[in-house]
Amino acid sequence: MSANKKQTMVVTLGQLASVPGLPSEPTLRRMIEENQDFPLVSRGRNGVAYEMDLSDAIAFIKNLEAKKEEERRAKGEEVRQMGLALLGDDAASDLSQTGLSASERKALMEAEILATRLGRERGEFVRKVSVEAAMSEAFQMLNQKYRSLAARLSKRMELSREDIVTIDQMVERDLHELADKFEGMGSSGNADGGLTGDTAI
Repeated sequence: MSANKKQTMVVTLGQLASVPGLPSEPTLRRMIEENQDFPLVSRGRNGVAYEMDLSDAIAFIKNLEAKKEEERRAKGEEVRQMGLALLGDDAASDLSQTGLSASERKALMEAEILATRLGRERGEFVRKVSVEAAMSEAFQMLNQKYRSLAARLSKRMELSREDIVTIDQMVERDLHELADKFEGMGSSGNADGGLTGDTAI
């Protein structure tokens, strides 16, 4: 056997996924479906496992990952350049007041754009509308619970009509204060939309 002859080893998809550093089996399966040129010995079907040459498959995956990484870098550079173009003279004018040089201003803008992009990719930024929706939902739940408080208490203990009215008045006041607090924090909940004038008696 020639020393330069390529060594081959046919493996299944599960065996390929067990190689350290390679993607999981579902990811590999999706990779095969998305890349028709994936080097297969036989395509899996109806209980028949995928088969592929180990060295060919690893080389293909590494090359594919390298291409995706290059695409990510290119996209990042495109975003950076577009961000600099959009910031333009206004950003440069603001920064010039700090006494920074042109190269320092450019470096600072690039760092800010990169930090923003990384924050979005990592999920560190939360959309305002999502926060408002969660706060509104929480307020509505509290509103329903508090408004039934007097009725629920009256089932557990003897309460006079005067006691129930007093509890309802306290609940009404607290809910209005809470609604004002939510509104002040930028929530969509407010005293007019989230509250009614009825009392549970």
